Amino acid sequence: MVRAIVLLLVPGAMAFTPSFHTATSARGLASAQLRRGRPLAQSTLQSAARPKPQLAPEDQWIGKLDLDGFRDEIRDLGRRLEKGQGEDDVKHIKKICLMANTCAFVGLTTMFLPANPITVMALSLWTFSRWTTIAHHTCHGGYNKADETRFFNSKGFALGFKARVTQWFDWMLPEAWNVEHNNLHHYRLGEVDDPDLVERNLQFVRDLKVPTFFKYGAVGFLMCTWKWFYYAPNTYKELVIAEMRRNGEVITEEMGPKEAFTLKYFLEPNHGAKSRKWYRFRDFFAKVMGPYLLGHFVLLPLPMLALGAALGGSPGVGVEWFRNSVVSLLLADVVTNIHSFIAIATNHAGKDLYQFGSSCAPNSGTFYLRQVVSSANFRTGGDLNDFMHGWLNYQVEHHLWPQLSALSYQRSQPEVAAICAKYGVPYVQESVWIRLKKTVDIMVGKESMRVFPQEFEADKDRMVWNDQKEMENAAKCIDNTPPEAEKLVSA
Repeated sequence: MVRAIVLLLVPGAMAFTPSFHTATSARGLASAQLRRGRPLAQSTLQSAARPKPQLAPEDQWIGKLDLDGFRDEIRDLGRRLEKGQGEDDVKHIKKICLMANTCAFVGLTTMFLPANPITVMALSLWTFSRWTTIAHHTCHGGYNKADETRFFNSKGFALGFKARVTQWFDWMLPEAWNVEHNNLHHYRLGEVDDPDLVERNLQFVRDLKVPTFFKYGAVGFLMCTWKWFYYAPNTYKELVIAEMRRNGEVITEEMGPKEAFTLKYFLEPNHGAKSRKWYRFRDFFAKVMGPYLLGHFVLLPLPMLALGAALGGSPGVGVEWFRNSVVSLLLADVVTNIHSFIAIATNHAGKDLYQFGSSCAPNSGTFYLRQVVSSANFRTGGDLNDFMHGWLNYQVEHHLWPQLSALSYQRSQPEVAAICAKYGVPYVQESVWIRLKKTVDIMVGKESMRVFPQEFEADKDRMVWNDQKEMENAAKCIDNTPPEAEKLVSA
C-alpha cells in the first residue's frame, strides 16, 4: 500500500501528459504557422462505408445532425467576426493589460509586508492574466490585423529573451508552448494525439488500486505544481522533437516521444529504454526554467534589500523585506498554479464531453463540431468576470476560431449558443466549480468521457497528419516490412 501511494504522487502530477501524442511536422516550425496554429501539411483519408450501430440515448442528436448546415453557419459567423475586428479589439486588450498591470502594482508595492491575501492574490492574478488572456490570444494571432503598432502580434510577441521577460514571463518557453498548444492541442482536440486529453493522461491514477482519498491527494499535488513540474519541461520537449524533425531525424516509437517528460526524469538516471532524455537539464535550466526561477524569485525582490535598509534604518530590515517578498511570490505561484488548473483543465474534461478516435481536417464540419462537443464554457459576460476566468470561459468560441480576439468571443457567444440549439448540438456551459468536480471525477476514475461513434464520422473530413504517417512508416521499417510491401498486403 505504501509503495502504491508513493508511486501515485509523481504520475499524478502528469495531467495533460502526452502519453500517446506525436510532434509537429518540420513544416510546422515555420513561425507564422506555429504562432497562429495553422494546420500542418496533411493528406485526406477516405474510409469504406461502415454499418452504423444504434446510438445511445445521450447520442441521439448525432443521427439527426445536419453537419453541412452547421458548418456553414459557424464558418460564416467566424468570417464575419474576423472581418469586423479593429480598433475596438485593440482597445479592449489594452484594457485587460491595464487590469493586469494594476494587479502587478498592488502586488509588487506590498510584497515587502508579511504575506497576506491581498498581495498574494494580486501577484497571482498578474501572472495568470498575462498568460491566459494577453499572451494566449496574442500568440494565436488575435490582433495581427487590428494592431497597427504590431505590439500584439503573434510573429514577435514574447519571442526572444527580452520580449519574454517584458511581455510574458512564466515557467514555459513561449516558443515551446506555441508548438504544444497552438498546433497539437487545437488541431487534435479530444484525439489520442491531443497532449491535453485528461482522461488518457491520468489513466494510471484512474486504474490504481488505492482508496479514492489518495487519488484526490494526487490531484491536489498536481494542482499546485503542474506548470513547472510538467508543463515547462514537456512543452520544451515538443519543441525539441519538432526541431529534430526539421533537421531530418526520424522519430520512432522506441524513442518514447509519447511519454510524459517531467522533471522526474532528471532524477532517474537509470529510467530504462522506454523513455529518452530529449535534452540535458543544464540546457533546459538555461533556456526555460532558470531565467524565470532566478528572475522572478530572486532578481525581482532583490531591490527590497536596499529599500528596506534605506527606509528601515538597518540592513536587517532589508533582509526582512526581501524574505517577505520571496515568500509572497512563492505563495502567489502556488495560487496561480491552482487558479490556472481550475480554469484550464476543466475546459475539456467531463462525462458530458466527447473524445475521438481519429483526426479530422481543420475548419471542416467535423472540426467545428468537435470544438463544441469536446469543450465546456463557464459563466460568461462582463470584463471582470471574464478576467477572473482568464477568458477561458469562452472555450467553445475560442476553439472554433482560435485566431480571433478576446472581445470577439464575448460578442459571438450568444450567437454560437443559438446555432448549436438550432442544430441540436450539445453546448455545455456551467459554473467552473461544477466543471471542476466533473473533471476531478474523470481524473480519479469515477466517471469517463463519452466516445464519439466512429461510424457517424463524416468520411470526407477524415485525414492523417504528416507526423502520424511518419511514425507509422518508421514502425514498419523497424519491423523490416517496407511500406510499399505493406500496402500491397493490405490491398
